[in-house]
Amino acid sequence: MERYLIGVDIGTTGTKSMLVSESGRVVAHAYAGYEMRTPSNGRCEQDAEDWWRAVVKTVRAVASEPRYAKNVVALSLSLQGGTLVPVDAKGEALQPAIVWSDKRCKDQRAAFAARFGEDYLYQRSGWKLSAGLNAMQIAWIRDNRPDIFEKTAMFLSVPDYISLRMTGRAVVDISDVGINQLADIRSGAYDEGILDFCGISERALAEIQPSATPIGRLLPLAAAELGLPRNVLLVAGAHDQYASLLGAGITRAGDMLIGTGTAWVVTALCDAPDFASGFSQSVPAVGGWGSMVSLSAGGVCLDWFRNNIASSEEEGGLPYSIINEMAAQRRIGASGLMFYPYFNGSYFPVLAPEGKATLVGLDFSHDRYDIARAIMEGIAMQTAWVLEYFRAKYPIRKLKLSGGASKSALWTQMVTDIANYPVTTPNMSDLACVGAAVMAGVGSGVFASCEEGIARVVVEENEYLPDPARAERYAEHFREYKRRAALLPQFYR
Repeated sequence: MERYLIGVDIGTTGTKSMLVSESGRVVAHAYAGYEMRTPSNGRCEQDAEDWWRAVVKTVRAVASEPRYAKNVVALSLSLQGGTLVPVDAKGEALQPAIVWSDKRCKDQRAAFAARFGEDYLYQRSGWKLSAGLNAMQIAWIRDNRPDIFEKTAMFLSVPDYISLRMTGRAVVDISDVGINQLADIRSGAYDEGILDFCGISERALAEIQPSATPIGRLLPLAAAELGLPRNVLLVAGAHDQYASLLGAGITRAGDMLIGTGTAWVVTALCDAPDFASGFSQSVPAVGGWGSMVSLSAGGVCLDWFRNNIASSEEEGGLPYSIINEMAAQRRIGASGLMFYPYFNGSYFPVLAPEGKATLVGLDFSHDRYDIARAIMEGIAMQTAWVLEYFRAKYPIRKLKLSGGASKSALWTQMVTDIANYPVTTPNMSDLACVGAAVMAGVGSGVFASCEEGIARVVVEENEYLPDPARAERYAEHFREYKRRAALLPQFYR
């Protein structure tokens, strides 16, 4: 009887689960969304119980048939990183989870920088000091909610919270512990200086394990809730970008992925870390190192346009198919209109932490489809700009693009022409689930390696080649885009 694996992707807006056979066949997938609450400016929160309910709902959905459920051997997770939930001795959340995109910790950031300098946290965790993520969030709770701080038995992120619910053992994988900013990823151990700043000890944190290693069997209660046998094994997963990297079949140094979701993320596999680059550094599931740059406002910019600019009470948001069709009819360069997607500020390639999204060159001749094209081109140019820095450091062997934008031939071709480099798009959604399922297979012994596992999953791909004429026209537009970008920070002060 064929064995089955489950990959679960616990994201910022919802959870996806996928059932994959050991032969590499995708059998079923399911999705459950949940709310992101924004109680005040700069604050983003979620109910940790929503994550669990979504995991239960989607896992039960993909393994609803007994012939599949009884032959599931393992599951693993792809996770949103940098989200914090304090729990009591029973593992119950003491307050809403503080999401990675929350920016409330400005005072704690300033205090850390004054004590350690701006670069200390980056050199240990691989992620730059910011006004969010777990280390600063813990310090914020200490300073602002001492009642919660005193009651907290453990400060958990999404992987360790879910592993505690599933197995009774709180474990965080090495790629997620980096973005949590509590550990030295080169040694794989918690950093005493960071923990001292937060006012906690290792006892309040999860165990650190490599991705694709076994954590434990399901607890009887968890197995019953999930509708799975008790002997199913939970395997340590990975940060969602690295799970997607594996799901896209990227396993060798020189391979790169542009992940296009709410944020657009450029990630490269490399042989050694590069802490001089300023890029986020992580340890991926396949070994070696990963180097990453995130544009926090990517696909969400087009969502904003669709829901707030091109919408009506009668019709709702304009369909994406119409946006693509009409934007394709507008001229390259959107008739001189340029968009800078700095809704959450900008840290790279333009340093403007207090930045705002900006349209430059708007006049009465432009309509909403010119704006749509400018938004798509602006995000594509930001991505191509990041790629220039990567290409200066690493020889690109293969460049792939996945996620929402891969469904738009127009947007994918824009990236191809502006970057002037061939791009392939996998014809499969939920690549993070695929990567998680492969890690489940490795940790349970179904696959000998991540490379063997992903080789079994057949994913067809589309190839996009740069058009010389369009690439030449975009090159001129791109130069002007960069020139204007350099002038913008003075207006954000």
